[in-house]
Formats: sequence, structure tokens, C-alpha cells
Amino acid sequence: MLTFMKIVLNIKELLEEGQIDQIEYNKLLLLSKRQTTSLAFNLLVGFGIVASSIGAIALTPSPYSCFAFGLIVCAVGVLVKIRASDQWTVLSTTCLMSGLLMGSVAIVWLEEHWFQDITYRSIAVVTIILGCSSYFVKSSLLATLAVLNLSTLLGSGVGYEFASYFIWLEYPSLTIVAFSILAICFYLLSKKVGADDEKLLITGSRVSVLLVNLGFWIGSLGGDVWLESEYFFSITWAVAIFGTAFWAWKANRVWLINVLGIFGAIHFYTQWFETLGAQPLSLFLGGVIAVGIAIFFKRLNKGNKEETINNY
Repeated sequence: MLTFMKIVLNIKELLEEGQIDQIEYNKLLLLSKRQTTSLAFNLLVGFGIVASSIGAIALTPSPYSCFAFGLIVCAVGVLVKIRASDQWTVLSTTCLMSGLLMGSVAIVWLEEHWFQDITYRSIAVVTIILGCSSYFVKSSLLATLAVLNLSTLLGSGVGYEFASYFIWLEYPSLTIVAFSILAICFYLLSKKVGADDEKLLITGSRVSVLLVNLGFWIGSLGGDVWLESEYFFSITWAVAIFGTAFWAWKANRVWLINVLGIFGAIHFYTQWFETLGAQPLSLFLGGVIAVGIAIFFKRLNKGNKEETINNY
């Protein structure tokens, strides 16, 4: 059984450090240019197909045309995957994901077209489609969209008006509990599967962690339907950040440490300015603390990088 692995190297840096010679540098550079040309060609063809489909949908705007073109683009992706060589993998993946997304939009659009409303039925169907498709296509993007779509079943969403964006969570406490369980389950399950499936499960776990912190953030600002106390969310969030960060540090989970650091800073500044307001002194002290946090995480990441290198 052959195993394919992509490794990212800075060959110029390796040349300067004496890890490779000029001949090896030239050879690797030539290979990278060939791969880049192939990738660019795949992307251009894929985007051309997708753009043509979107344009056709715009000319005949209806859920039926959206669903039909979604199926056509998916079929193109499947045929390329079956009949073409590995060089066409990017094109196949682009078509499959684009077709699935168009089909998912069409399902929600169809429900609105038939019943003049969007309910949990279409959202649940789309979530299942995206989740199953992410497994077969091995797409982290589809896995991310599946988890985000799942959050809409718990009353979350985003909105846009002119020059304004909105994020809302109707039930922060329910979001925190549900996605905390989901993040832990995804992480534990990722230890028992192969590399491709592990990547998808880790992606789902990470998106769940983001949603948990978002739930805490919203709860710390306005409370919840069931828990009106903002202080409960603030204190629990701080405890959860420190507790999880300690585990992440012991387990050498750098991504989680950085994310918790970001949300820890968001939590700190939210409470800081909610309490002190945007006064000159609070802004000055807040800026000094921000620089200190940035330096701390830079050194922490540098230490983790050196430790990883030494382990090899």
C-alpha cells in the first residue's frame, strides 16, 4: 500500500543553511514549478466550470436550475476522479465540492420555494449531506461547513447589512454544552482512525472549540434564556480557558493553545472595556498588555518549534 505525504519546505533557506547543495536546489525548484503549473491549470479549469454554472443559474434563477447544475458539476468531478490521473485531483475536488455546495443551497431554496419558509428539515438534510460528503471527498472545508451548519440547528446564525455583519446565538449555554461534547468526541475518535479521517475529525473538533468560545463570549455579554447571569459565563469561561490551556500545553497542542490565547485576550478585553470603558488610561494599559501577550505567545510557539525539532 502506497502512502502519499505532502511536505512543505523552504528550499532557499535549506540552501543557505547548507542542508542541500545548488544542484539539489535547482532540481527541487524545477519540480515545484511543474507542480505549481499543474495546480494553476486545475484551478483555472475548475473555477471556469463553477463560474459558468453560477452564471447559468443567474440567467435562470430557480432552485431547480441550481440543483440541476449542482448535479452536473458533481458528475464532472466524479468522472474526472474515475477516469483521469492523479494530476487532475484538484479539478475533481473543486468540482465535487462546488457541486455539493450548489446542491445544498438548492435544497434550502427548494423548501423556501415550496413552503415559503426555511425550517430545520432542510438544514438537517444539508448538514447530513455535507458531513457524509466530507468523509468521501476527504474535504476539511466540507467538514467545517457541516459543523457550522449543525450550529444553526441550535439557533446560531450570521447576517449582513450594508457595511455591517452580525453573529448571533440564541442559546449560548446549549451551544457550549453541545459543542464541548462534540469537540471531545471528535478528538477521542480521531485517535482511532487513519490519517485522512483523523484530519476531518480534528477539523470538526477545532470548529467545535471555536463555537464553544463564541457561546461563552455571547453569554458573557448578555447572558442566556436559562442563565441570565453574565458573571456566570465570564467566570466559567476564564476557568475553562485556563484549564483547557494547561491540558493543551501538557499535550503539546499548539493550535489549541493559540486559539485559547486569542479567546482569552478577547475575554480579557471584553471585560476590561466593559468595566473601565474606552478611557485614555484604559486604552494605554490595554495596548501594553496586548504587546505583552503577543510576545509571550511568540516565545511559546518558538519553544514548541524547537522542542519538536529536537524530538526528531
